[in-house]
Amino acid sequence: MLKARFLFYPVILLLFLFLVDSLFRIPYIQTITKIDLTAINYKAKSDFLKKLVTEKPGVHSPKTKKIMLILGSSRLLYFDHDELVSFYPDWEIYNLSSAVTTPAYYDFQLTKVLDAGIKPDLVIMETDPNQFNQNSVFKSSNLTYSFDLPYVLSNISLFGKDHVSFYLGRKLFAVGTYKPYIDQMWRNYKNPFLENAFVMHKDTYDYILSHNGNGLSPVDNYMEKDSNSLQMTSHRTLDWLFASYVRSPMQFGFYEKILNRLQSEKIKTIIVWPLSSPDFETLMEKEALVKTWEKEIDELTNNYNFPLLKLKNDPSYTCNAFADGGHVAKDCYRSLMRSILLEYFRKYEPNRL
Repeated sequence: MLKARFLFYPVILLLFLFLVDSLFRIPYIQTITKIDLTAINYKAKSDFLKKLVTEKPGVHSPKTKKIMLILGSSRLLYFDHDELVSFYPDWEIYNLSSAVTTPAYYDFQLTKVLDAGIKPDLVIMETDPNQFNQNSVFKSSNLTYSFDLPYVLSNISLFGKDHVSFYLGRKLFAVGTYKPYIDQMWRNYKNPFLENAFVMHKDTYDYILSHNGNGLSPVDNYMEKDSNSLQMTSHRTLDWLFASYVRSPMQFGFYEKILNRLQSEKIKTIIVWPLSSPDFETLMEKEALVKTWEKEIDELTNNYNFPLLKLKNDPSYTCNAFADGGHVAKDCYRSLMRSILLEYFRKYEPNRL
């Protein structure tokens, strides 16, 4: 028996690796590994979704207001919660948007909400050509920080074995997400502003949970006034988004899955293509792949008879302030919601206009 003890070495090694990996599940270690807000934003959105599904507004309690659900990226994330409450008292608005999102992410959230028996009176869903890019950062954003195993397995035909394997690897091993780069961890640990990062993480998390999912803007009411800066960030954003663009059948599959369920449950829906800075919009107009995507998304959306609100063509949208080339300033969110609700009345309640 003693001669065969070497057979236990792989088991001991595996246990040791899991022990080391468990260190990277400690929040403090995770923060000094990844000091940015990506993980905390997704964690907050995940917990907010669980809170929403547990509370079941309109199911566990009498429905006193209409329910609006917002599914979007960072371009729909920063609505001012207090203004929404003040300006639209007839609505309870829940914002499930997060940074760098896709139809797969929207379907996950919508599935959880609808399966819980919550029936929104209106769903706002963002669409954008980059969300349908096979070579986007989907793996390192949505697939890393969201979804649960039952959802992934129930949609295995859409995800495909590559994405399922990636998902399982990230869930089993924390070091897949929180890379153990000791030099970077040491620099973050010695960073004199590290305590500020912890405060920002907590504030961001608490704000999202206490403000119906609306995000705490890192730039608040800032707007970029330098035209050269807007032009440069527009070019950088376009290069980042479309340098290796390949149409994603998976994301189109999730998009149609969403539309099909919304239609079958007779839920009023508005699809929104947000506006970017004039420089960015001009660059987009030159991209043949954008025109191809727009034609396909138009046809698919029209097949389900849902309105597609393109803010670049909407005369009721008047704001022209931007935080960078790809994002409107927070001040424009007022005009954004007005345009959305005007489209809602045009499509679903024209008698009230």
